[in-house]
Amino acid sequence: MAFDEQTPEDEHARRRRWKRIRTSVTLLVLVGIVVGAAWFSWRNVVGEDDEVTAGSSSQACAPGEPTAAPAPADIQINVYNSTDRNGLASAVARQVRERGFVVVDVDNDPLDRDITGTAEVRSGPEHQAAAGLVASLVPGATYVPDERTEPVIDLVLGETFEALADPAAPAPTSTLPACEPQEANATQTAE
Repeated sequence: MAFDEQTPEDEHARRRRWKRIRTSVTLLVLVGIVVGAAWFSWRNVVGEDDEVTAGSSSQACAPGEPTAAPAPADIQINVYNSTDRNGLASAVARQVRERGFVVVDVDNDPLDRDITGTAEVRSGPEHQAAAGLVASLVPGATYVPDERTEPVIDLVLGETFEALADPAAPAPTSTLPACEPQEANATQTAE
């Protein structure tokens, strides 16, 4: 019977073959990591540009030109207070009703955000024209779009709010960019 003995040359050839395979696999894994890192970096660079263009929660933005804004009697508004001043939302809600708007809810801000400006106006993108009319009630108000579909607009009063705009004065034009909806600013219910 013949014994199949491995010669040192066969053993050396086998080790060389496995060394080549390991080297090839290692190189493929490294190339995959480099390609993945490049893709991830590219998405972060492009994603930041898209976010700045679309607007972010820290960037102030204004609704588009209210060319087809409904009449005040057709606009439903929630008036919310984000300040420590008691009764502010109630007093402003009375004035908003006197101007012909329909006030649905008066409460503290359900999102519990610190608004350092005069006010924040929140609505879904379909109701941007109505939000523009509501924003014209408060000089310096910023528009924050969200994912809601109902036609109710939130008027959230901020720390520097003093009074509603004079109804006889022309509405100021905004220099703020229009914004896209943001999931992070979706309306929450008040507790």
